[in-house]
Amino acid sequence: MMRIAITRPEGKGLELAKLLSQQGIFNLHTPILRIEPCQLSSSQLAPIQDADIIVFISQDSVKQLAVQIDSLPATAQLFAVGEQTANAIQSCFSRKAIVPKQRDSEGLLALAPLQQLESKQVVLVKGQGGRPLLAKTFKQRGAILNVCAVYKRVAQHDTSDGWLDHWRSEQIDGIVVTSNATIDAIFNARQKELLNWLKSRHFFVISERSARYLHNTYEVSQQCISIANGPDDLAIFNSIMPNQQQQGSQMSEQETQSGPEMSNKTPLTQPVFKQKISKLAVLALLVAVTGGVATAGLIIHGQQISDKTYAALAQLQKDNAQLSEQLSQAKSQLTLLQSSLQQQNGELEERLALQSQTVDAQLNAALSQAKQQISGALSSEVTYLQRMAEFKANAEQDYQGAIAVLKRLYDVVKNESDNTALLSAIATDIAALQAQPKPAVETLYLQLHGMLQQVDNLALKGVKRPAAFMKPSNELSKEVSDWRINLARSWQQFKETFLTIKSQEITDIQPLLDSQQKQMLRAQLRSYLSQAQLALVDKKASVFFTSLDGASKTLETYFDKNNSGVQSLADNIEQLQQIPLQFHTNVDLLTPDATKEWLK
Repeated sequence: MMRIAITRPEGKGLELAKLLSQQGIFNLHTPILRIEPCQLSSSQLAPIQDADIIVFISQDSVKQLAVQIDSLPATAQLFAVGEQTANAIQSCFSRKAIVPKQRDSEGLLALAPLQQLESKQVVLVKGQGGRPLLAKTFKQRGAILNVCAVYKRVAQHDTSDGWLDHWRSEQIDGIVVTSNATIDAIFNARQKELLNWLKSRHFFVISERSARYLHNTYEVSQQCISIANGPDDLAIFNSIMPNQQQQGSQMSEQETQSGPEMSNKTPLTQPVFKQKISKLAVLALLVAVTGGVATAGLIIHGQQISDKTYAALAQLQKDNAQLSEQLSQAKSQLTLLQSSLQQQNGELEERLALQSQTVDAQLNAALSQAKQQISGALSSEVTYLQRMAEFKANAEQDYQGAIAVLKRLYDVVKNESDNTALLSAIATDIAALQAQPKPAVETLYLQLHGMLQQVDNLALKGVKRPAAFMKPSNELSKEVSDWRINLARSWQQFKETFLTIKSQEITDIQPLLDSQQKQMLRAQLRSYLSQAQLALVDKKASVFFTSLDGASKTLETYFDKNNSGVQSLADNIEQLQQIPLQFHTNVDLLTPDATKEWLK
């Protein structure tokens, strides 16, 4: 039977060693490499938080990253090369990862979600060196690639001479290697004799990539390489068992023949009867020469044939005995394999049951956590909407905005439990807000704007002289008592004779104002109307009416009311003064108290 050397790092390969020991197969655990963590800076870890896709190469990459960050972005897709790596992701980050059926780089690259990577942020979490195919292919597919090397593999010793000498003394036939770095480490020997011995061993690898590397780089025969169906211990064990009997015999034979002490000796399997035949042939020749009797030659020839026949029969019996022994051993091994298979099936069933329970527990915990998160998010949103509605209704006097927020709150809680009182309060508040008076601020603002445009065309007041009076008669009276009237009439005739007084037909006299004073009067009127506009925007009713009152007095004092434009403007101002304008009316909402009660 083969004797196996396991080269996996400390803490790994224990299950494989146990399985081999159960089958009576000698195994030697020799950790070739050790894992050393690489501490990354915050800038090196930053791409993980923005990643669309995160790919983990091994369990060590997951565990070393978990030491440096607490969680992975919820929006990122997670991928693992193997099932054990996916289990590590579940254990460290409570997230599920996608695993390919072919558990290697080629199988991972064949997954459908990794075909179109144009402009996607991809993070490759791995050790230093190795896996160049993944990085190269991701870049070719258009990904924005960031590599996080979270650990490095370091050889335990500078050369492998000590390991190889120890393996040779233990008569190791097969070697388990799980990475190209391990292959480089064990072939780093100074003694050519040890390297030649190493190349004749049988290697058990976990991927086609490692098999090609072993064959192309170190010229190991492909017949001496077996590829396991995955990186886990059970897959490696299953790749060892079919080679156990046959390969063990070949290795023993090769090692026996390759030893320097046997190079010039006759093989032990050479038949002994050839020496006997040679002696009998010489004896027969001597008898024939000395006796010259033909019959003696026939007797000797018959004796030779008989000896050959007996030797062949003896060899056949020996071969049959060996075959019977091998058949017995094969039956014994088959029995052991069947027993081992039954035991493994039982262990697998127990593991599956345990994993199923663990997964169920994790799912229930995740669901419970998700429900708590949803409940917390719902509570925060409900509280925010209730406060926003109250602010818009009483602080901004924006009733329509408050109604819109309450409708949104209604939609959020309508599918929740025990919501009858809260929904009733929301509906009542919406009806109350809809019943509030809604000043047409925009209409009033535009009306004032139109009034401002008329100011420059309004007529200012003019000064009127008294109405013309009829001239009295200048005829003198004959009555003596009218001497006063006659004296006045005589004086009037005298003035009309010697003095000339001009009169005008126009009765209106323009006020004695210059252009600057006229502009100031119009500017004062415009100022009052503009103040009324700003009061509408600022929702200050008292300022609005005070400004209208000032505009009305200015119009009445300095502008001509007989002018149609002035009269129209005065009428508009009077209409605005009659509007029941209220801005600051507090509405007592029922929703705040109902929300607090519902959240309890």
